[in-house]
Amino acid sequence: MKKHKLLIAVIMFGLTWAAIVRAEAQPIEQQTKPTILLVHGAWADASSWNGVVDLLLKDGYTVRALPNTLRGLSADAAVISTYLKSVAGPVVLVGHSYGGSVISVASANAPNVKALVFVDAFAPDAGESIHSELASAPPPPSDFTISVPFTASNGDGADLYVNSKYFGTVFASAEPADVATRLAATQRPLAERCATDRAPEAVGWKTIPSWYVIGDADKVIPPDIQLKFATRAKSEIYHVPGGDHPSMIAHPEVTVAAIRDAANAVSH
Repeated sequence: MKKHKLLIAVIMFGLTWAAIVRAEAQPIEQQTKPTILLVHGAWADASSWNGVVDLLLKDGYTVRALPNTLRGLSADAAVISTYLKSVAGPVVLVGHSYGGSVISVASANAPNVKALVFVDAFAPDAGESIHSELASAPPPPSDFTISVPFTASNGDGADLYVNSKYFGTVFASAEPADVATRLAATQRPLAERCATDRAPEAVGWKTIPSWYVIGDADKVIPPDIQLKFATRAKSEIYHVPGGDHPSMIAHPEVTVAAIRDAANAVSH
């Protein structure tokens, strides 16, 4: 009888221990799934990520589409850096267009950023600016942007808006006319200095693995310049045939594929 009770106790202990192990293993797995942080570029806002967000939420990711203040490279990167400090666990940091410059700087001293994803984006090296990176591209029309002066505590400046007549033909050239018109009406301007601010010595893509999505019909950052950025950063490259500058709006699945691959690399 005593042996029988002892055997039952041993079996029950084993079952209990196995249950504890299974219960503890599940949260650990969930905790290692990275948070996805999305940083929009100029002449857009966080809603430009809507299609991407919907797909990532279905995958069970924690996702945040962060506001990019568009005031200057160091100031914008500082905002993202501050938010990164509030996130526990690994992060996949994603940037579109000028947002690529911002994540390059913000990630340099952020140990929880384990992967970078660039979408039709700038990826500057030390001393480079948007202006210098586009030096080899065909110049835009002289009235491509509309400058609106402002006065701030740190001096005078100007906000740059895309002229509405070019928004659908250049910036969002693959979008239906009604979508392009709405995007033009809701665009957020960037401060003029964003185009000339130079990247600091430390940029994240030099040490953090990266993935890069190229819209093959991008008329803002020519695809050959994007390919240069991606090759220099040793990024895994994805192409969007016919993709315009915000290629993730019409084709969110390509950007999500890059993010999933980055997240899987982080998780294993």
